[in-house]
Amino acid sequence: MPKILITGNGFDLNFRLPTSYTDFIKILNFIENNKKTDFDSIFSATDKLQSIKEYYKPFEFDIKKIELLKEEVSNNLWYQFFKKEYHIESWIDFESKIEYVLTLLFNSLEYIRRHIFSSGSIHKSGLSLFKPYVLDNNIEMIEVLKSFKIISENQYTDLLFNTNFLTEKYDFFIDINEEKISNMLKSEIITFKKIFNYYFEIFVLPFYENIITSIDSSSFSRIEKHFTFNYTPTFDLLFGGNKTNYLHGRIDSSANNIVLGINEVPTDALNKKYFLPFTKYFQKLDNCTDYNFIKEYDSRKKSNYSFFFFGHSLDKSDEDYINEVFNFVNKLTSKRNKIIIIYHNENSKSQLLINLLDIRGKDDILNLMKSNVLIFVKSNSTELDKELNKDISRKPRYSANAL
Repeated sequence: MPKILITGNGFDLNFRLPTSYTDFIKILNFIENNKKTDFDSIFSATDKLQSIKEYYKPFEFDIKKIELLKEEVSNNLWYQFFKKEYHIESWIDFESKIEYVLTLLFNSLEYIRRHIFSSGSIHKSGLSLFKPYVLDNNIEMIEVLKSFKIISENQYTDLLFNTNFLTEKYDFFIDINEEKISNMLKSEIITFKKIFNYYFEIFVLPFYENIITSIDSSSFSRIEKHFTFNYTPTFDLLFGGNKTNYLHGRIDSSANNIVLGINEVPTDALNKKYFLPFTKYFQKLDNCTDYNFIKEYDSRKKSNYSFFFFGHSLDKSDEDYINEVFNFVNKLTSKRNKIIIIYHNENSKSQLLINLLDIRGKDDILNLMKSNVLIFVKSNSTELDKELNKDISRKPRYSANAL
């Protein structure tokens, strides 16, 4: 009977892999500003060097790819923006910041449009500077527009709109070209994905061939299917088999088709069309990424199921997937089903429960926990081993006469 594992980035982090957002940004910042490319120097940029060495032996990096990576990061507007955002701590914060930037940027264009074109079209020779008060002296808004080269600033803090993003007709500027701005941002996020791919190819994938810690490959032997929100082949390479479905694509710089963006178009977006290329569902459809998730099990609703969430934040950014699992379990006709949330410590358990309550509501979570369908188990615990190895097959019923 199906045992299904669903993993997030915490699964990779559990094996000391440098896949967190802070690992990513610190290592890229290091190689951008240093010439050293040895193992210790690179991973000293994070706080994980010693713990990494407990699991893996050092290896050499692909220098040619590092040079390609350096060139990409030096020119990419999204990366150059994010490396200055020191308060971002996780990939969820990163995704939220993309949404924030897009909302701030596109909303700001209305302020500028009203000012620049208040008297109608402008001759190409007559585009003038404007003061920060046009943008309500909103420093964050001004800095975002400058970061993406939509406006520039002179020494007197006067602002000038980039004419590349204006619509021309004859010898006049007649409007702001939001389409061009959206296409520029989309092009830059595609390049950012290539940076992301290069990072993982250079600094993460070689770890699998250099592991020195013994891994009990039998611990997940009863898992029938593995769905991951990660882009890495950690489960298949460490535990064997070919069970992984990559919900957001997998690392491959040549294909560059990973999903990296926002969950939904913001409700207050003035023009939702310009946000669509940055949504995960658009990218999944556009890249033909596997988006069926657990629908393949719809015809097997009489079976017993155990769903294991390991290293997943259960955040609203993946609300659609979480709801799909819970709705599926609630509709099952069989009686021996489980949703097992694997947690690292008590603090993480509390946060996971809060996130589930936020998505599913009090009644559903209470009912599932009272009926022992939804349970929380600690990683590396006997309770987890028990759930992983439990026989959940449907037991046949025998009548007294048959005996």
